[in-house]
Amino acid sequence: MTQPTLAVIGAGIIGRTLARRWTEAGYRVTFGVRSPDDADLTAYANRIGAGRDTINGAIAAADVVLLAINGAAMDQAVPAMSAAIENKIVIDATNNTGGATMNSIALISEHAPAARIYRAFNSLGWENFADADYQGVNGDMLYAGPAGPGQETVEELIGATGLRPVRVGDATKAGIVDDFVKLWFTLAFEQGLGRGVGFKILTRDI
Repeated sequence: MTQPTLAVIGAGIIGRTLARRWTEAGYRVTFGVRSPDDADLTAYANRIGAGRDTINGAIAAADVVLLAINGAAMDQAVPAMSAAIENKIVIDATNNTGGATMNSIALISEHAPAARIYRAFNSLGWENFADADYQGVNGDMLYAGPAGPGQETVEELIGATGLRPVRVGDATKAGIVDDFVKLWFTLAFEQGLGRGVGFKILTRDI
């Protein structure tokens, strides 16, 4: 299968870390930002072999769109990119901690009903994308979204970080993924386990 082209919308630590992991895995990645000629981003993109473009320009050239901006900005950002993300695989990695819901699945679906929307890369700190090895055991990434070809692509992108993808259901289950965000913050900060804490789902034959 031909590797999909990727647009990373946002150039914060989550977007930069995932872009680096994906370029290392051989994917073609383009950052989509408001200021693609920013000197710091230009230097970083050149170092990891990624491209730079405007938000809609990066989306237009991509098969998969990762949304990695501030969650509070989604109300304005999604309508502006709605036509561009239609019919794309869209991964919502944003966390709107002050909103009615932490994810923006409903908002994206309202403005781009033909998009295939997934909830992933939001329940762990960036350190766990940079290094998914926990003393010899690879961690898991819980995600939600529709079954089908998009699922396979999203699981490949999760796997490219070293994490094992674990699907909890379709996009209506995104709230379960969001519960793990709360658990991660509680363990990492309130319980003092640190930002490197991750999750592992265990099963046994029945």
